[in-house]
Amino acid sequence: MFRPAAIPACALVVLAASCTGPTAETSSPAPSPTPSSSSAPQTSAAPKRQYTAQGFLPKKIGELSGYDCKTDIESCSIKFTVDKIDINPKCYQYGTPAAGGRKTLLLHVSLTTGTMSSEAAFVAPTIFNPFSLKGLGNDGFVHDAKPGLCTESSAGLSNTILPNSRYTGTVEVEVPDSATSVASAWPQPASDGSRGWVWPVG
Repeated sequence: MFRPAAIPACALVVLAASCTGPTAETSSPAPSPTPSSSSAPQTSAAPKRQYTAQGFLPKKIGELSGYDCKTDIESCSIKFTVDKIDINPKCYQYGTPAAGGRKTLLLHVSLTTGTMSSEAAFVAPTIFNPFSLKGLGNDGFVHDAKPGLCTESSAGLSNTILPNSRYTGTVEVEVPDSATSVASAWPQPASDGSRGWVWPVG
């Protein structure tokens, strides 16, 4: 059973001044200083990210996300989308459906990598590892997702993520029926409190 190790907080900070290396995704590069009538140059801060109460960055189905970014999201060495989420898909001949009170989620994922830093290469396979995923409910409860056994594993997203490569595949997990969203959680929060990404279910 694989569980991702803790990720250094500095690498997860969004545009943190103390982090000189690549950052997690940003909506746009920070504007350059502009001249003004005063002697000191003026700068504009990047737009503040809006996180959920749990610290996740909300994403729409099909919306691009990224990690290990130098400026904007296009500069990220890891880019990915959750293209679709099937709820309680039909199980294959030898598959096992979710138990009562639970449901199966089948995430259809697309992922592209560029030249990754050593840290990004470590993080890449953990983003959609089932043990990194959480089921969140409107009642505020957060549940650890469990690997599902309903669909064939041959269509699953690769566990080996190489640089300069493209991947598509599925990730199957079980969560309680009450879950209304699914999140990819970092083991430790970044210095700004962010914890990862979250997508709506249904």
